Amino acid sequence: MDQDATNHPKRLMRWPEVERLTGISRATLSSMSGRGDFPKPVQVSVHITAFLSHEVLEWFDGLESRRVDYSPKRFKSADPKGDTP
Repeated sequence: MDQDATNHPKRLMRWPEVERLTGISRATLSSMSGRGDFPKPVQVSVHITAFLSHEVLEWFDGLESRRVDYSPKRFKSADPKGDTP
């Protein structure tokens, strides 16, 4: 099986598999792809589009650098005095 530099196997992934893998709907994936936030699918034949698996997996690898910090100091109290009921 062909592999790229990041050691992800190269194969085609159809829409349902990408939706299951990411947990993101087709409509949202399409929007993200159009904005450049997700890999674009490739036209395999007249009626078939698919994603290159290594690109999807590389997208997953890139998510690690986008972690959200939910530490308590990140959130400010709505009360200007800092008191909570």
